[in-house]
Amino acid sequence: MQKKNAATTIFHYHRFAIKSHPDVYEPAEDTFLLLETLDVHPNDSVLEIGTGTGLIALECARKGAHVICSDINPFAVLLTRHNIETNRNLLKGSIEVRQGDLFCILQHSELFDIIVFNPPYLPTKKKERVGGWFDVATDGGRDGLLHTKRYIHGLKNHLLSTGRAYFIFSSLSNRTALEKSLKQEGFRFEIRARRMFESEELDVYCVTPTD
Repeated sequence: MQKKNAATTIFHYHRFAIKSHPDVYEPAEDTFLLLETLDVHPNDSVLEIGTGTGLIALECARKGAHVICSDINPFAVLLTRHNIETNRNLLKGSIEVRQGDLFCILQHSELFDIIVFNPPYLPTKKKERVGGWFDVATDGGRDGLLHTKRYIHGLKNHLLSTGRAYFIFSSLSNRTALEKSLKQEGFRFEIRARRMFESEELDVYCVTPTD
């Protein structure tokens, strides 16, 4: 998980030109691992939570998916809207941007083929917090699973029975506790990708309903 940038920059991913912001999590190794793993098809309905710069949402829409993306960070919402307009000519699908926490931005009737979340996953003690939006993007609570468990709990209300959900897990967190939570919430799961980055292993979990 990356450190906070001090200035606005422009970076390129495939043909996208993506603007960053010092108060928004910039795409890093976890983002790109998700991008390499997601299996998205034209006309899929996609929800991306915690969109940041909007890169994952843009890539899904480039492939023809219809995307709702969200972030609790108002700077991320504005930035994503800017990046959508900058790259609109590359999109075959559609994107709608909403501001809010996890699933609260949805109506009860909104269901998706694919749901994606790169959660704040770093185990963080109170004394380790630096404050501001950087903590919101990285602080996973004492065990690193605070927001991941909330995400798993909310999936059953918005994931189609034939759908799949993806998220990043760090080996710095408790895998046993994670997988126990997945089973309790009624999901099958598999690790679709795994990669070492310095002192941690990052996994992409793919989960599907058991019934």
